Amino acid sequence: MTTITVTAADTAQAMDKIVERLGEDALILETVKRNGRIEMVATDTAEDVEPPAPAAPTPRPAGEELSGLNIEIGGGTGFTDLFDQQMIESVRDRGAKATSTVDHLVGRAIDASDNLDILTELRSIRQMMNGMMITRPEGLDVTLGRAAPVRLHQAGFSSKAIQELHEHMVGLDDDDAVASFINALAARVVHADAESVFDSRIVLVIGSSGTGKTTLATKIAAYFKEHGISERMILANAAGPGQGASEDIKSYARLLNMRAAQFGIGEISTAVQETSNRMIIDVNASPEDTTIAVREIIQRLGTRKVTVVQAIPGGSSATMIDHQCNLYRKLNPMIALTKLDECEAMPAELSALALEGTGVGLLTGTKSIVGGIAIATMPILAQYLQENAAR
Repeated sequence: MTTITVTAADTAQAMDKIVERLGEDALILETVKRNGRIEMVATDTAEDVEPPAPAAPTPRPAGEELSGLNIEIGGGTGFTDLFDQQMIESVRDRGAKATSTVDHLVGRAIDASDNLDILTELRSIRQMMNGMMITRPEGLDVTLGRAAPVRLHQAGFSSKAIQELHEHMVGLDDDDAVASFINALAARVVHADAESVFDSRIVLVIGSSGTGKTTLATKIAAYFKEHGISERMILANAAGPGQGASEDIKSYARLLNMRAAQFGIGEISTAVQETSNRMIIDVNASPEDTTIAVREIIQRLGTRKVTVVQAIPGGSSATMIDHQCNLYRKLNPMIALTKLDECEAMPAELSALALEGTGVGLLTGTKSIVGGIAIATMPILAQYLQENAAR
């Protein structure tokens, strides 16, 4: 029995060295990482090495043979979701001394330091498998590449959105199915009554720091003035505990020849009742403090006099959109997509807004104050989505 020890920058290079010296039948006895390099001990015979016991096969429900399955892109539970779930559960159950199937074959256990390398490789595999799912043979045909769900998925729409709106595609040809899906998605993304914001006496602009709230509040005030909706108007800032008042509000108010005001988050309810002027308020507070204050205002003035607008940057990822929507869901705000001149919203993000959002009513960029805001409408959004789906 010949036993050798090799070192290399990674496991792949170490294995190449072992195969070169001992042949393809070499058996790995131990693998460790020392000083940033991989060290492997291997032998050319399996003497005195007890092979691991084969894992018991997992029973399958009747009729669920793998041979009857194929790979397709489309709606339903994503293959990569199942893959991620299985691998995460596997790593969690085994702990720091986890032993993978591959490790059984080479006869060694993985220590905690190896888990990071494995997870990195799994992420790479996940990217290659992105968009794949398992389906039965009847789900495939020679025109699969033109099927509506496939085209929509390739355009970037989420599998969950395709599945939830699948009823709008049933019985339609591929092109008509795509158009029907897009119209249904656009209808869910767009706020049912976006122009109601301009009928409200109090407009509260909320959102996380850096989402463009202050600029959005100013653009709403400019829209009021530009369209002659209101002459007596106050542009205000309400800051929560530990939050500094925005000096930009004063500058913007002077630019628009409006009154400016600043007060604490707990003073909003009193401030809005002490004036009959229209107020556009940039709220700079935590989601918890914001929710409490806004609810108190709505309770005192009624929903018809108050509109809550949440700023979400147009370039936000689908995950970030989900998170932002959950922060203020209790207030059922109208969503304004901001910074659209920096990064436009794509199908994946609009899918998240359709499923998790409370309705997009306003669209704006970061530059122009006057004339820098637009009302979101279903036809415009549907046309935009259609262009993306057709690419």
